[in-house]
Amino acid sequence: MLDSTQVLYGSCLGNANSHSTQNLPLILAGGGLKHGRNLDFDRQNNTPLANLFVTMLQGLGIEADGFSSSTGTLNGLGSE
Repeated sequence: MLDSTQVLYGSCLGNANSHSTQNLPLILAGGGLKHGRNLDFDRQNNTPLANLFVTMLQGLGIEADGFSSSTGTLNGLGSE
């Protein structure tokens, strides 16, 4: 059952002091993806959060090329 389940948990603020919505801390657990490590992405050229959603959909076997403002998938997170 957990092979086809994903759980995403996180905050809507990357820095609560400045109310920044960039560099959000997220935890993703579940099937279809590589786990067991910490991934950091470019802080200056932020990757759209929607890229995570596309990667999650593809990890569940759903053929999706985009979601909202996505520009692709997240490198290093997929099951490849």
